[in-house]
Amino acid sequence: MFSIVQSKLLGTLITIAALGLVGWLTPFAPFKFIVALASIVILALSLRVYIKRIAGLVVLSIVIFLLPMTVNLYSRVIFQALENLNVWPYVSVQTERKPTATIQIEPSISIKIDGSLEVSLVEGRSLEYPSELNVRNLQDRLEISGGVSSKKYVLRIGTDVLKTLQLSATSISLKGEGSLEQLELRATAVNVSGNLVSTQLLIDGTGVNMSGNFSGENLIVDGTGVNLNGRFSFTRTKIDGTGVNLKVELSNCESVIVDAVGVNGTIDVTGTLPTVLVLNGTGGTVTVRNKIGNKLQLQSSNVKIRSE
Repeated sequence: MFSIVQSKLLGTLITIAALGLVGWLTPFAPFKFIVALASIVILALSLRVYIKRIAGLVVLSIVIFLLPMTVNLYSRVIFQALENLNVWPYVSVQTERKPTATIQIEPSISIKIDGSLEVSLVEGRSLEYPSELNVRNLQDRLEISGGVSSKKYVLRIGTDVLKTLQLSATSISLKGEGSLEQLELRATAVNVSGNLVSTQLLIDGTGVNMSGNFSGENLIVDGTGVNLNGRFSFTRTKIDGTGVNLKVELSNCESVIVDAVGVNGTIDVTGTLPTVLVLNGTGGTVTVRNKIGNKLQLQSSNVKIRSE
């Protein structure tokens, strides 16, 4: 038969085990801390009575360092598995929101949300979007808002009658093909790929990446880190950035001005029109392949130019 001392010790161990189970099952860090602290206090009181201080200190140290780590480790494993299986309540915290609703587009669309945007430009006259976003249909204009900062919202926008598209979000990924009068992208991170024609194209972001074929009248890019890759055919181009990396073909561009701290890369100048290319920086090296002969007027300030 158990003695009274043994019974109390067993009760203490059961209590600590129960607290450990509770800590294991909860995903909330503050509550984990409270559970761990309660376990330490209970064990410390028991150790003070039943074993020597030295041994108590050793065991207490083990509990202090291992219990929170163990609870946290198993919580992560279990709840990550539940999240991957979309088991309640984690089904509500998926990071990606795919289109679940459709509306006919208007010539002008403005999308300003909290969170990230992934937009595909496709043929058609409809806009597919996650239904949790707010949509206002004004005359000849759609306004979409809402969202949560931790989520990504996926949209598909038809371009058949689209003239103006304005996007504002934490990050923007835009891909596809289309011909617009005005395209504005404002985000911390902007990634654009595809074949786009826009009379006015404005991109404002901390990190800007463009790859594909782009043409129009005016291109303005303002960013900290700017990476351009592809074919650009704009009458006027202005690029401002801290670091600018170029691997581009400038075709029939009348004026291209790059202002940055560092400018590097390769530029092919092609077409039939006279082109003014201005590279301003405090350093960097750019290789220029001139395919238009004396129609190219090249100006450089503190950027090393290599001609091929």
